[in-house]
Amino acid sequence: MSRRAVVAMTCAGLVAAGLPFVTGAGAAGLPAGYPTAGCFDFTDPSGDATALNPNNPNSDPDLDILGLALQSNGKDLKAYIKVNKLADGPSMSTDGHRYTLSFLFNGHVFSAAGSSFSHGSGAIRDGLAQTGQAGHLVQLGVDTPPIVVGTGITKLAGDRGFKASGLTFTWDKANSWVVIDLPVADIEKYGGAKFTGKLQSLAAFSATDQYAVSSSADNTEKDNSNTYTGVWQVGTNKCWPQPKAVVKKKHKKH
Repeated sequence: MSRRAVVAMTCAGLVAAGLPFVTGAGAAGLPAGYPTAGCFDFTDPSGDATALNPNNPNSDPDLDILGLALQSNGKDLKAYIKVNKLADGPSMSTDGHRYTLSFLFNGHVFSAAGSSFSHGSGAIRDGLAQTGQAGHLVQLGVDTPPIVVGTGITKLAGDRGFKASGLTFTWDKANSWVVIDLPVADIEKYGGAKFTGKLQSLAAFSATDQYAVSSSADNTEKDNSNTYTGVWQVGTNKCWPQPKAVVKKKHKKH
């Protein structure tokens, strides 16, 4: 699936609010439940964020993705996006940033995205959401259609694909992680199938957020390619300790 199509879907407002993370003992001092330090399902080079000008990487550490680790436990699909230096917002002139996990499941495109604003401008997006033309601060999109940009405005029509969901975002600025938590029940409901098999066209990407329009900055594809090629087997969970196999003891015959 092309990056242009995914960006078009998220530009309509696939965002979510940040929630405080739960602290606890974890690997390398991270909160409990985080992936093993240095382990990713998908990696991305540092300094390749290209917001505003795709030919001129701005190296904004707040938009710079370093890796993505995925975990599914039967209840939730969690995406842990490692950022170079997560802050309240981009160091550029825009107030907000947006992080998105996008994937194809059972023929449906899921886009789980969240935004955070350094000066509290999220209230503007939430207000725009009341029109049905933009997503709420917490928003899951499924098969969201592309948008058509008119003269100075964004023309939107029809079902935007915004769905009610238990989707949550965690903005861990202390450790530079964006954590996405999407209930498996929502994936099965809107995907029309049990959450098994492989997720196709999977990618995480960052963008600036200007209330209802975003500019893509970085993604987990090599050289920020226009085509998403990520594939992930549900339940792989390679960055977390694997349960030990149960060995049955053999009883001696008398």
